[in-house]
Amino acid sequence: MTRAQALIAYVAEHHPRSSRGLEEARAVNPEAWDGVAEQFLSWAEGVWGPDGWQARCVEAFVVFSNDVIMSQARYEADGHYESSSFEACNAAVYSQREVMDDYLWGVFITNFCWSHHMELSLFFRDRFLARLPGAPAIVEIAPGHGGWGVWALSNRADARLQGFDISPSSIAIASSIAAAAGVGSRATYTLRNALDLATMPTASADAVICSFLIEHLEDPGLLVANIANLLKPGARAYLAGAITAAQVDHIYEFRHESELVAICEAHGLRVCETLSVHPRRFLPRARFLPRSMGLILEKRG
Repeated sequence: MTRAQALIAYVAEHHPRSSRGLEEARAVNPEAWDGVAEQFLSWAEGVWGPDGWQARCVEAFVVFSNDVIMSQARYEADGHYESSSFEACNAAVYSQREVMDDYLWGVFITNFCWSHHMELSLFFRDRFLARLPGAPAIVEIAPGHGGWGVWALSNRADARLQGFDISPSSIAIASSIAAAAGVGSRATYTLRNALDLATMPTASADAVICSFLIEHLEDPGLLVANIANLLKPGARAYLAGAITAAQVDHIYEFRHESELVAICEAHGLRVCETLSVHPRRFLPRARFLPRSMGLILEKRG
């Protein structure tokens, strides 16, 4: 039995109500799903062992998914996100090791167990990773679980990565996943606020990855300015953000895809490709359609 098959079997036995979501995610592209799931789960097994990864990852995924559903329901009722302060989110979530560990392992599994995130994962792999330049120096801003950057290093043996995150949990988990994937010697993770990266050398990165940070900030324009500052002219970045999609720590409420595009263009980045996706199922009679958007950006020369 493959790890992907073991995941499906574990969910069917312990959380059968979540099985439909896995079926929807795999239906996006069954062959690709099997490959992506197997790769990500091999890293999880490397961290938690052959007898520990299923319970650790699936339980975190189910809790995280349920929390997102409840946050979206409160958003529908109130008409606005429940959080407005990065300082409050940092104190309640990012700096709390136990809370953040569960959060990050849950998010890690959504990359292929939520159908719309599976679509984004293939967009990232096929449209961004496949076009990285030779021997790329990659900066990952807020790596979270680290899976995106580790994926890049796994696909490109000549790549090196610097990751910066404000959460100690992120640094620990991303480092453990990189080690499990056998790319730890090419990845460096540093505890640092992503909004302080303006002090890094200008035009020093061949590529930047920043997945689902922008909606967690009070001033998303500052993040995009830092991405533009880091990129070499002509170099590309992958940016992902949430649109009318609530979580307990989402702060900036993007309502239209054009808002993300406009912020990027205003800071010297050309929007080369975009993909906006949403879950197969969402709240009935919903006012807000939860979306995840990926953008491939290029630094204007």
